[in-house]
Amino acid sequence: MGAQPSSGEPADDDADRTVIRPRSGTADPDATVVLPSPAPQDDATVIIRPRLATQIAALGPAVDARRAGSNFPPLPPLPKGHAIALPVGFRLHEYRIDAVLGQGGFGITYLATDVHLDALTAVKEYLPEEIAFRSSTHGVSPNASVHRERYRQGLENFLVEARTLASFRHPNIVRVARFFEAHDTAYMVLEYERGESLKSWWPRHQTLGERQLARLLLPLLDGLSVVHAAGFLHRDIKPDNLQLRKADGRLVLLDFGSAARTLTLSDQDAVVVTPGYAPIEQYGLGEQGPWTDIYALGATLYWMISGKRPPDAESRWMLAQAAQSMGQAIAQSGRTAMPSAQDLGRGRFSDSFLQAVDWALTPDPKGRPRDVAEWQARLFAAELHSLSLRDALRSGEVLQGGKEAAQALARGPHQGLLGLRRWLRRLFNPAGWPLAVKIALAMVVTALAPMLITGLYNLNSSLDAVSSSELRNLEQLARSTAGRMAQLIGDSQHLARSLGTDEDFERFMNGPDAEQQQTLTRKLNRLAAANRDIHLIMLMDRQGLVRVSSEAPLVGRNFGFREYFKSALRGQPFATGIVVGAAAGAPGMFYAEPVLDQSRAVIGVVVLRLHAASFGRILDQVQDGERRVGMLIDGDGVLIQHPRPELLYRSLAPLKADVLAEIQADQRFRRDSIDSLGMPLLAKAIAEHKTGHVELAEGLSQRAEIAGFAPVQGHDWTVIVSEDRALFEAPLQRLFVHLSLSVLLVGLLFLGLALLFSRSIVRPIHALTRAAEALQQGDFERASVTVRAQDEIGRLARTFNVMIDVLRQREREREREQEQKVEAVDER
Repeated sequence: MGAQPSSGEPADDDADRTVIRPRSGTADPDATVVLPSPAPQDDATVIIRPRLATQIAALGPAVDARRAGSNFPPLPPLPKGHAIALPVGFRLHEYRIDAVLGQGGFGITYLATDVHLDALTAVKEYLPEEIAFRSSTHGVSPNASVHRERYRQGLENFLVEARTLASFRHPNIVRVARFFEAHDTAYMVLEYERGESLKSWWPRHQTLGERQLARLLLPLLDGLSVVHAAGFLHRDIKPDNLQLRKADGRLVLLDFGSAARTLTLSDQDAVVVTPGYAPIEQYGLGEQGPWTDIYALGATLYWMISGKRPPDAESRWMLAQAAQSMGQAIAQSGRTAMPSAQDLGRGRFSDSFLQAVDWALTPDPKGRPRDVAEWQARLFAAELHSLSLRDALRSGEVLQGGKEAAQALARGPHQGLLGLRRWLRRLFNPAGWPLAVKIALAMVVTALAPMLITGLYNLNSSLDAVSSSELRNLEQLARSTAGRMAQLIGDSQHLARSLGTDEDFERFMNGPDAEQQQTLTRKLNRLAAANRDIHLIMLMDRQGLVRVSSEAPLVGRNFGFREYFKSALRGQPFATGIVVGAAAGAPGMFYAEPVLDQSRAVIGVVVLRLHAASFGRILDQVQDGERRVGMLIDGDGVLIQHPRPELLYRSLAPLKADVLAEIQADQRFRRDSIDSLGMPLLAKAIAEHKTGHVELAEGLSQRAEIAGFAPVQGHDWTVIVSEDRALFEAPLQRLFVHLSLSVLLVGLLFLGLALLFSRSIVRPIHALTRAAEALQQGDFERASVTVRAQDEIGRLARTFNVMIDVLRQREREREREQEQKVEAVDER
């Protein structure tokens, strides 16, 4: 056995040398033996009788029924002392027997000297000791007539496999230099070189990192792939059958005694395995293939990681079957439950390496890697730099293919819907888009993005400018509207003041009579009819009794309890807010002015009641459909004028308890409660600034609004003019939509041109990709690119062609070196 060292490369003259591990004495501790019990010692290859045939058959139809009932005749007893090795000094053609290297159930391996070349070799003799023996003339014969045909078939298979193994030319596979027949049996001549088994070498080197381990194992895996490609399996890979060549430290795979059909046993139902390293299919449960050797290699790596070989496959298989039928608790409680390599090797090796080991040790053959290349790609995914060029290129595809296969298995039967989901995932995953599309989109985005960004910036700037201008406009509208209301109130005050100084009113109050009352009534009626803003005019005496009124039903009623009468009686004019009068039943505003005599003493009170609708008409002049609305609030923040009647007599913000109690007490609005409109921001702005503007996230229209406000001079009222933000921004939004459509049309046109241009860039890249795929497959003839462009891609293509030429030349040189070595061996 041989191994590749952690650094350095072997010399070319040692590259194809075969290693046979020397043994002390004639007993081989790893030789194939027949055991009466299935419990082997150490890592010996053992012959397992069908001891569990009935139990395993119960596990399912995969069990081969032939194992349960053989009709072969019983084995005659073997004469003792006949299965002996050739004596030291015995000549087999030019080979002189020097010692026995090992002896097993199927043959004997000798250390021999080629007397012509004076070189050590190893000679393997076909001698299945269960059915054959050596006679006194050194010939080998079946020990019973019933075994004659089996012996002959085994001998033919031995020669066929010797011929096949002789065709292998790989430095990590034992080399058969020659094979021949003599003494009624057959011999294989193997090149000999000293080395050390992996089993004894590894404990002293188990601190090696994953990179050094990759360099050690990769050539061996390559050699095993050669064996599998020839249609053969090793079927007994274990630490004892892997040897590190002393000259160059390479790993060499030895002992192909179980490779294919060379096994000849007296009991055809018996199987030859090394427990722990042999998978379940070698026990007769399943088809054997490359995955069989992969299991053994995975078990070997498991031993290197944990220091212990895995449990035997029969136990693991039955445990898995029990877990499927009776639950995972049984499997977890069994004595043969096996910790995963990922748990045992965490921190020392990469996750991908440990997962690959566990993958190789899957009990079910269908769950393992199907070939060495697939497993190798996963095993050394974290050490791609350690792979050969072809393997490194293939590794990514194998890993991706494995992921897609796993996803396909997980998808199950719902292919239609899941196919649509995969398509949508690819659509929204730019990494999977064609390069031409990505280049074209990049060009379009690069060209159009500045236009869109500029448009958005200009839109936002315009919106800010328009918003600022509109806010100032609303504030100005509120001021002018408040001024008109102040003028209406002022005109009413002047009229009331003139009536308070009218001599007819003074004479009537000093000496009232019926004729004067009629005259004053006609006068008040004319004044009320001449001014549509005036609802009524009353003349009250000092007791609050109405003596004259433009509304006849009010004459004789007493309103001395009203605040406006009390204030005027004290000589102070008084203006109320909007009041829903009990008599009139409609909202209005009262203004009271004292009536004075010549001595300036108060002898009565003149009261004017203005229609609230008059203030509404003033507000209507600023209204513009749903776009702009005017409203009026009093000093308490209660809405006293608005186009929507359901909003009247509600406060902008919740009222204080004392204010609310006062309003409820005087029943000015004929309401038991005053609800809030939930607009504290507007209420706060009015309280702090009196005159100004504000932006509201949500106004009375339940949409974003802007508002201007101003106080009514001479009163505690405030005029508010609000506007729906979206409505005044609509023209700019339409302008931006037109701009976006224009950009879209230009973008589509530009996208078409960009696609045409990007295809001219992508074509040579596609050619490089096809050439790389050909290189991956080892086809140097197709791994070249026709170069026409002089740009960077053209230079890359020329560099690629130079690389291909160098690789082709190196490949040719390697092939010539291999041929020369083969010729040299043949000449020897």
